[in-house]
Amino acid sequence: MDKEEIYELGLPAKEAYMPFIKFALTHIDKEDKIIDVGGGEGAYSYELIKRGYNPVCVDINEDYIKKSKERGVESYVMDSTSLEFDDNSFDVVILFEVLEHVKDFEKLLMELKRIARKKILITVPNCTGIEQLKPGFTYDHLLARDHVNFFNKKDLEEVLSKYFENYKVEETEQLPNTIGLSNWLNYIIFGLNRLKLIKATQIYYRLYAVIEMED
Repeated sequence: MDKEEIYELGLPAKEAYMPFIKFALTHIDKEDKIIDVGGGEGAYSYELIKRGYNPVCVDINEDYIKKSKERGVESYVMDSTSLEFDDNSFDVVILFEVLEHVKDFEKLLMELKRIARKKILITVPNCTGIEQLKPGFTYDHLLARDHVNFFNKKDLEEVLSKYFENYKVEETEQLPNTIGLSNWLNYIIFGLNRLKLIKATQIYYRLYAVIEMED
């Protein structure tokens, strides 16, 4: 078997993942100027537009931006590490599932800091607790061949601390340590764990970060 058959290419979201939209909505205001960096085909920007916001989408891929424009999103082809915007151009910067794809991710963070006035919202796949998964199982995001950076909570906090004073990283999307069991048994164990009737190892699929910019 060729490795290309195992490691998949991470494609842009065709439809917005609603937990990301919920995350964004808790940190943005209708009057905010918003940019979706690495926004692909504009799935997240489009959902925000439907809710009365006015985001801008940028991505390095021309085909993705063409599809974003077809959704009615203001979109531009740009390299995320060299954005063609003035300093402090946007109130809120959104970076959903992008940091793991960018080789020079620290340059990207510096660029986001330059253009952001109020907040930067980041999501990345979480590698915390990978050693606790059942033998023979792994996170599916580790099989994406265009993922070049891998973060656990401590890693992401250390990276952010180099450039920002006020930030918070949270582990989200809890999974029970029962991967490989049947779905119905997973649901039972997960429910009992949430009710604190049993204690199961907590594994989280993603990291959400909120960065508050200094005045």
